[in-house]
Amino acid sequence: ERPPTWRNHSPCIALGQPLCRHRSMPPSSDQLAVLDAAHEALPVELVEVRPGRTLAIHSQPRPGAEQTVLFVHGSCGSLLQWKDQIALAAKERAVVAFDTFGCGRSPKPPEWDAYSFAELRDDLAAVLARFSVPGRTMVVVAHSAGCSLALAVAAASLASTPPGPPIDGLCLMGAFAEPPRVPSIFYLPTFVLSLMQPRLSAGFEALALHADTRAGKTAARRYLLGLAPAVNAANDMFMCKAYYRQLSAPSKEEIQSVGAEVPCLLIAGEDDALVPPESTAELHALLSSGAPSEMHSVRATSHQLMQEDPEAVNALLGAFLQSVYARPKPKKTAKARASAVPDKSFASQTRFSSLPSEE
Repeated sequence: ERPPTWRNHSPCIALGQPLCRHRSMPPSSDQLAVLDAAHEALPVELVEVRPGRTLAIHSQPRPGAEQTVLFVHGSCGSLLQWKDQIALAAKERAVVAFDTFGCGRSPKPPEWDAYSFAELRDDLAAVLARFSVPGRTMVVVAHSAGCSLALAVAAASLASTPPGPPIDGLCLMGAFAEPPRVPSIFYLPTFVLSLMQPRLSAGFEALALHADTRAGKTAARRYLLGLAPAVNAANDMFMCKAYYRQLSAPSKEEIQSVGAEVPCLLIAGEDDALVPPESTAELHALLSSGAPSEMHSVRATSHQLMQEDPEAVNALLGAFLQSVYARPKPKKTAKARASAVPDKSFASQTRFSSLPSEE
């Protein structure tokens, strides 16, 4: 199914991650041109991964490949952020990337519960099950809040009986153990947030992008300066507000259970002002409980490190993918490839109680 046109979506800019304006304010012609070019390079199909949940999925099957790499973007982001990492992985591996519900080219219904952590977590579990192949290792590469989704799915898979689709390796970028506190700004009416766009835009760029990126010092950084606001323009303010008000993370016990079984690579932007390397180090400590785990930081990068310095990130990612492939698979997960999407018991419960609906 053909995904909806970007011209139906409204602009957004984030404080930490994207915030959106009203649908009556269309993206600029320059933003549309940037998006059209980016989408042409990474086409998607709309796939119903579970009842009522359709996602825009980019996949590059590789018959005979011995590893699949699944990319999960951060909050209110887009699979487009993985362009350089997809190119690396696709040389020898099967690749899957998707826009989470409400983001990018995926549907954006005005339903509060549609953007809960539990729903997004179960979407990822469904994608994982759909693209798991017996005898092929599965590595999940995630960013920011997407790391919490990946950890929750991995923990639930290990704890379920029988086991769910296994994750053989996790690469987590800009990751945290404790979710950030929900800024009070997200309790403002949606139309008020839209009026604050200029200030929020400046706040986003100052926090998520390194000074060298804002100065456009390399071709990759200059491209990011054009792509970031264009990607934000695909989002909807209602979705952003609902997403952040329901943001959650797996428990420390769940994280430790993953660290005991799954090799992990954590990569931080050395100057990340959204998720400081110290926060990623706290997560690394929880994950260092059995399986190999290592952490690296990338110089002169902030939260969007995979876009700011793709060469450095790809060098670390490439070595990790190879190490996961070479690692003997534990016997107890050898038959854990599931062909069906697990029910609610498969995924761990969210830490926070339900929050009230949109005003």
